[in-house]
Amino acid sequence: MNAVTAFLLIGSVYLVIIAYGVIRTRKRGLPPRVRLIAAAIQVVVPPAVLIGALLLTGDRMIATWGTLLAMLMVAGVFLAMCTEIVARRTL
Repeated sequence: MNAVTAFLLIGSVYLVIIAYGVIRTRKRGLPPRVRLIAAAIQVVVPPAVLIGALLLTGDRMIATWGTLLAMLMVAGVFLAMCTEIVARRTL
């Protein structure tokens, strides 16, 4: 598996987890503050774990992967906001 395939697989799974988590917390009827905290945890923890794993492996491409994972976190934030807006109107 090359780097592009790995990133696409990791990125896709990450974004699906965020969208599912936002909808799940809304369906449970949790208060807005708890939903915000849950979304923040879902957005920040997976890339932080991946960066930690890269640091432990001593990968020479940590700067490149770090940049990509930071951009993935930004995409996760936007996805969480958009999913919340759409879920508010449809659920």
